[in-house]
Order: sequence, then structure tokens, then C-alpha cells
Amino acid sequence: MVIARIVRDARSGLGRLIPGAALGLAGALATSAGAVPLTSFKDQGIDHLFGSYAPGGDCAKQPSVTLDEKGMTFRALGQERRPPRVDYAVSFWGQHYDGIMAVFYPFPLSDSDLGRVQMYVNDDERRGVIRFEADLPRGKAAEPFHAAFTNGGLFTLCEGSAPAKASLPAQPASSAPVQGVAADWTNLAGLVGKFPGSYAKDNIDIFDRGAIAAALKALMGPKMEVLQANLSVVAPLGRAGNIYYLTGNAQHQGGLEQAYVLIDPSRRAVEVGLWERGKLTVYSPGRGGRLPRPSPVRTMLDNSPPETAVPLPGTPWEVVPVAGRAPLAYVSAAASPTIESLGLYCEGGKPFMVLLLNKPLSGNAMTMSWNFSGRLVHVPVRRANSQGLQWIGGIAGLQLIPLLMQQRGTVMLRINGRHEGEASLAGAPAVLRGSLRGCAAV
Repeated sequence: MVIARIVRDARSGLGRLIPGAALGLAGALATSAGAVPLTSFKDQGIDHLFGSYAPGGDCAKQPSVTLDEKGMTFRALGQERRPPRVDYAVSFWGQHYDGIMAVFYPFPLSDSDLGRVQMYVNDDERRGVIRFEADLPRGKAAEPFHAAFTNGGLFTLCEGSAPAKASLPAQPASSAPVQGVAADWTNLAGLVGKFPGSYAKDNIDIFDRGAIAAALKALMGPKMEVLQANLSVVAPLGRAGNIYYLTGNAQHQGGLEQAYVLIDPSRRAVEVGLWERGKLTVYSPGRGGRLPRPSPVRTMLDNSPPETAVPLPGTPWEVVPVAGRAPLAYVSAAASPTIESLGLYCEGGKPFMVLLLNKPLSGNAMTMSWNFSGRLVHVPVRRANSQGLQWIGGIAGLQLIPLLMQQRGTVMLRINGRHEGEASLAGAPAVLRGSLRGCAAV
């Protein structure tokens, strides 16, 4: 039986319908924003991870795995598999992580399903150590080939398997900067397909010289340097009708530090969408409103945190009073494309989690995951309203509450394997003790 409750967000006054509901299991979702699909490791900046790894560092035995320019090769149970693609979770640990661990999904099933195995290279900040972890819904058994790795303990670098470091090519003693073509209102058509930058003579100078640079400087003011940094990894200039556009991000910061630029030469207007710490700010022309968004920019917006997102590192946990029942333990999601907030509450002496979204998701069931520095808690949730904006799941018997009480910093969030920003852990212990007092598990 569903028990309807109205819970008010203490900060915005927005009513939330929260029913205590039964559980569900996984569904399917869109492409992961935090993982980059790779079909080759050449020139990806991860050659320092290359080599062969096996339990005890004995690559004469199986299971073993080799990382090289071609990708990954897995050997176990007399089989050899080289996945045509692996997904590199470049933002797995959050924006501020500066350690040496790298996380991969070596057996992705599709763009919307990153598979059942996670691979931690330089695990726990130890060079030359790999750990595999099963990422399975409750009650589902691992494929035997995968289990050979997830049950294999720690894999260490086999002696002599790491390639010698290649010497860097000699650099010229001095080189003068190359001038790109200054972008103007009248020459954009001839610049389509070219990249911004000053490292080649036919590149586009969009930041320093020309009418477009002047318009951007006038629009962005002191944020011009941030815009340039957030387009350091950038696609070539594109065109859709009369609108020209650029999209890009800072190195390894897609979804968090990124930007788009729209140019309408007929109006002599520019628009910029700038993400900082996972929150979008749109700088639009003063007259005529926002410019039309080409398809690549709309896709970028759909897969990125919106203007209403909370920037990293998020805000502390809060107690939200609810008339006629126990209060709600509430926290906003930070830098999330989809999650607005999360709440924990008691219903009938049992703890539940409510997930509030900023845009509807299809299906009736999915899995919400909390990643505490590699310790995963999966919460099956079910749709709780017709709009698909609210989802409910029971958390009795899970380690969610103990980890929220013990951990510090932030926790990474996911929906069906898709990275969905973070939540702050500040204030969680006191808020949970006060809000979940009626739950037998607390």
C-alpha cells in the first residue's frame, strides 16, 4: 500500500510528494557523462599504465591482463579476450582528485550500460597494482570469465612487462607563435571545420584578435580566461544554418569545466554557456534573447548539469521538517545532469530513500548507486509519480546509512552506471541521527 506524504524543501518551498513504496531493480539510461569510450590507448596519456598484470605478478599463469597501445587483453579460463572498446572513467573520483588511480569499465555492454566489472589501476594509490570489482545487481551471478578477475585478488605488474619510456622528440631551440586566422562576422563560413588556437597558421583566432574575440571579451569580461581554459579540448567550428558553434572542455573535466560558444553573424551576436564546478551559466546577447541551439549543443546541454545545478562540492545535509511525521534528511546533488536532491526518511520503522530529478526519466525501475571512494551501495528504486521526477527505494539492510555516518568529503552518485555528480557528506551524521531516529536500523 502506498502512503502519500507531502514534504517541503525548506529552501525553495517546493512541495514534494513522497510515498513510502516497494523496491524495484535496474533499467536503462543514456550515455555515461563521466566515462570516455576508447578503442585504442595510443596517445591517450595513459602509457604509464602499460604492462602485463597478474595475481602475484606471475604472468605465466592465468588470469592476466595486458594494457598496451591497442587497448586491453584479458586471459583466463583458457580464453583470450580483447574488448573492442573500454570506457575510461576520467571523472570517477571527482573534480578535485589528484592521485594516481585510474578507473576503467573493461567490458561495457552498450553506451547506456557500462557492464558488470570495474577495474582500478594503481589501486589504493599503489603503483603497479590492479583490483577488479564486480558491479552486479543484487542476486545476479557474475559471468565465469569476469569472475576470474573479480575473484582473483590483487593483480600486480609482471617483471619486465612495462615498456621502456620513449624519449621525447627534440624541440626547436626557439619558435615564434603562429598567428591563426582572426574570426570575423564575414569569414566564418570559410573557417568551418577548423580548430581554435594559435598552433597552426590556418587555425582560428577566436580569443585574441578579430570581431568575434572582441564580442566575446565584451560579453564575458573577467570570465574570458575561464572560457578559454574550458575550451582547451575543443571540437572544430561547426555550422547549423546561420549559427556557428564551438563545444569543448578543460582537460579531463568534461561535464564540470566546459563551454559552448554560439555565433550569429546576421545579428552580430554571441552566446556562451560556461560550466564552472559543474554548474551552467548562460551569457546571452542583451537584445533578442538566446540564440538557437544546434543539435550538438542541445545534446551537450541534455547530458550536462543545468543552470539550476548546485556547484561542487555541494551543500551540507539539512533537516527538512514535515508536518505530521518524522523529518526528512535532505542533501542537494552537486554537478549532476539529472539529480536535483536526495532524501532519507522513516516509514513504518524502516528507512527509505527518495530521489528527486530535474528532468523525467522513462521506465518504472532503475538503480541509484552511491560510490564512497570505491565502496558501492546500490539502491533499487521505483518511479513514484507519473512525471518520472521522483523515485523511491528501501534501504533497510544496505550499508548506505553506516557509510554516510562514517565517511567524509563527498560521495559520487550514479544512475544505472551513469555518473551523476556528487553529494556533500558535511553534516550527514548529525542530520541522520535526528531525522531517522524512528528507524530500527539507525
